Amino acid sequence: MRQISILSAALLAAGCATDRNTVTLPEDAAKGRAFAQANCAGCHAMDDGVSPNADAPSLRRVARRLPEWVVEGSLERGVKLGHTSEMPVFVFEEGDVENLSAYLAVLRARD
Repeated sequence: MRQISILSAALLAAGCATDRNTVTLPEDAAKGRAFAQANCAGCHAMDDGVSPNADAPSLRRVARRLPEWVVEGSLERGVKLGHTSEMPVFVFEEGDVENLSAYLAVLRARD
């Protein structure tokens, strides 16, 4: 019986730790994260940390650089046009810019 109690306590503690570390994103931010994972993660770190491309800032750093409206405007204009020679040209589908902006806002709020 004692072993069961110890095992139960350990499982309960592990479950609580997992819940505490789980981040639930709003739907639009989750869609933005999925877009970033599919289209940006090849060069940019998804949150913070080391990006696969040393010249590409992490998405958290991108989010912190400028006010939200400037980042969204850059996405609408700059990324579509390819704002550096290495940056690919993107054509966003409806909602992509808003969703990606929502994900960047989550990253900005974590600071």
